[in-house]
Amino acid sequence: MFNRLNKITLLKRFCSRTALSGVMAISVITATHANLPTLGDPTLDSFSSREEQQLGLAFYRSLRANLTFIEDLQINYYLTSIGKRLASHSDAAGDDFHFFIIKAPTINAFAGPAGYIGIHTQLILEAKNESQLASVLAHEIAHVSQRHLARAFDNSGQSTALTIATLLAAILVGTQDSQAGQAVLMSGIASNQQSSINFTRSNEYEADRVGIGILADTGINPEGMVEFFEILLDKSPDGGIEYLRTHPLSSNRVSEAKDRLQEKSEDLPKDNLDFQFTKARLIILLSQQPEYYLDDEVVGKGLIGQYQKALAAIRVQEPDIAIKILQKLSKQHQHPWIPLALAEAYTVKKDDKEALKILNGLAKLYPGYLPVTMAQVMSLNNNNMPEKSIALLKNQLQINDYAIIHEALAKSYYANGQISAALESTGNQYARQGYIELAIQQYDNALNQGNISLSTRQRLETAKEELKKVIREYKD
Repeated sequence: MFNRLNKITLLKRFCSRTALSGVMAISVITATHANLPTLGDPTLDSFSSREEQQLGLAFYRSLRANLTFIEDLQINYYLTSIGKRLASHSDAAGDDFHFFIIKAPTINAFAGPAGYIGIHTQLILEAKNESQLASVLAHEIAHVSQRHLARAFDNSGQSTALTIATLLAAILVGTQDSQAGQAVLMSGIASNQQSSINFTRSNEYEADRVGIGILADTGINPEGMVEFFEILLDKSPDGGIEYLRTHPLSSNRVSEAKDRLQEKSEDLPKDNLDFQFTKARLIILLSQQPEYYLDDEVVGKGLIGQYQKALAAIRVQEPDIAIKILQKLSKQHQHPWIPLALAEAYTVKKDDKEALKILNGLAKLYPGYLPVTMAQVMSLNNNNMPEKSIALLKNQLQINDYAIIHEALAKSYYANGQISAALESTGNQYARQGYIELAIQQYDNALNQGNISLSTRQRLETAKEELKKVIREYKD
């Protein structure tokens, strides 16, 4: 059996070799088990909070270095919003979760240490409503809240640890080459005991059980979990989606999930416009032929279809078409993403004043709403008003401390001639993305500027020392 130090060392070494750290990964959502005992005792602590944060940051950094992330602000904002709503109703309500989307043609999702949760684009595209997407997120949040990764190491010898490492390698390889990933997976499973697999399966059962409770407590209909089971079964009757071919879905498991759902409210909503707008935006973002969606026979004449058509028009540089559609939709429906798209169309048309007018009106209706703020910032910078964009971004940082805000702040500072502040903001951006060494370098560059105040110098030195401490602790 490994002691605690050896387990952590193994995981750290594995991180450096495979660019993944400590993932409890899920390719499919397995059904709940009526008599499953609670395995995830949150009081069991294989890693300290500090160690887990370090591993989580390393995990996220590795993913960003090896995979393609969806960077669209509105799409990410939606995912983060619903993810944090769900997390607030979990046993880990006080933890800091991080949600992100990876561009991949596979139905997949995974939870890493310290609440880093990734969703593949194809999974979002396959989901028919918010409840289905939320069921995946709730399942992954349950892995985190029940501390399944820590428990896997607590309950294992070296052979099980190696099984987990093999599964992790298969995730990364499989995102690039599904056949290669499957080969890695199967070779690893063949060399380890069946008990290792059973422990993972038990985690899946518990994550489903806990996830259903999270959904209901959040006010989202948990029937989406069963619906997504059925989608997966339809696409792969043998349960062979992705690497979890040893955990096939069956009609019996779906029935068990349905039985558990009877304990929950059936009157909760399954969908809302936020999800449908997000999915429409993602489709256009990923499309290699956006002009295809300019046809009403393809998109339909409903709200979401016409919104999608407008986005396609923006993408193919036909802003007048988009403006006409969105102006009509704005008179019929109240949703911030419609005028946001309208402002985007005016920006493409190079009418930044009209875009800013729309955005300023939106800001009054939705104060502090990040997508509006970021659109305002871009428009203000286009209108050569960086001072105003700086003020908006500083206010936004009081609400959300995201890397993208620091990135925008750096650009605004540069536009305003505030070089040291721009360098510091870039350092803050890198630090939140897990690029510790790059962050330190930016702080050093800021310190080398000759016109910084004593308080700024102290703040930069403190930030540097905190990051160096993280590096030292991780190497140790």
